[in-house]
Amino acid sequence: MLTRRNLTAGLGLSLLAEQALARSTTPAPPAIAPQAQSSAGPLVAPDQQAIFVDTALDASDRMTVEVFIDGKGPFNFVVDTGADRSAISVPLAERLGLERGKDVMLHGVSGSALTPTAKVALMVSGDSRMRNAQLPVLPPERLGVDGLMGIDMLEDRNVVMDFRRHRLEVRRSSALSPAFSGVREVSVIADQRFGRLTIANARVSGVRCVAFIDSGSGASIGNLALAEAIKLRLRRRPEPSMAVHLIGAAGEATLGEFRIVRSIELGSLRMTNLPLVLADLHIFDLWELNKRPAVLLGVDVLKMFARVELDFGSDRVKFRLGKGWSPPALQA
Repeated sequence: MLTRRNLTAGLGLSLLAEQALARSTTPAPPAIAPQAQSSAGPLVAPDQQAIFVDTALDASDRMTVEVFIDGKGPFNFVVDTGADRSAISVPLAERLGLERGKDVMLHGVSGSALTPTAKVALMVSGDSRMRNAQLPVLPPERLGVDGLMGIDMLEDRNVVMDFRRHRLEVRRSSALSPAFSGVREVSVIADQRFGRLTIANARVSGVRCVAFIDSGSGASIGNLALAEAIKLRLRRRPEPSMAVHLIGAAGEATLGEFRIVRSIELGSLRMTNLPLVLADLHIFDLWELNKRPAVLLGVDVLKMFARVELDFGSDRVKFRLGKGWSPPALQA
């Protein structure tokens, strides 16, 4: 089974426009398994041999924040900017003796399911709090933590993912936070369509698309509209691809296609030779984006940077480059 660590080794990164780095390199794409093919079709035929790509966060990706439930804790929760609502694990709900709430239809990346809930009088993380909530209760097998903090707890908050220090912080957004960027930082304008941070100017292999930041997914995933648009744009020089089974957080498998895309552009930021899975997912249908190119940017892309700030208060995403990158060249 492929993991994000296999797929992201040796990926290139560069900056565009006036904020371009003085020098950048683009390494060759990672080696692809024997099943690889040069077809740029939107999906590989189901009867072809396929490999499995695990999209769940592994142990090294699970940066957590401390959460208190009804005055008890702290408990470790992953911040999931792709989730509408926060959730709690079955063992924690049982340990706290929480009263069962109404079952709800929970929509995930690959499908939906009727899910039990637990009543929580008060959920607190730092200065973020939520009262009288009914949290979906999820099995622990692939969750790996006590729960998930969704966007229902992130209004006017700044989520700081520090991959160098392996630290996650949720703090109140400041009006001044996007105004000052360091020499190794790039600030990208976003908005909150569909209740999520959406990059305002995003392209994949030159195709303009809707790009969501999904801190709860280990892999980046595009829809079939994006796959078809890339196919038309690069029909003379298609990108290599292979069939995959995409394994979701609940363990479900969805047939898709794995590619090394030539570039992903987020505003003035450009990344090259990136792994991307393309699949027909339930979540794109739910957002009515099955006919418009769209991509969910997971931790495999985010962790290429030393730090990423998701600022829900000022509608911006700030990327900080790590060591080894030259500062932007000054113009005379």
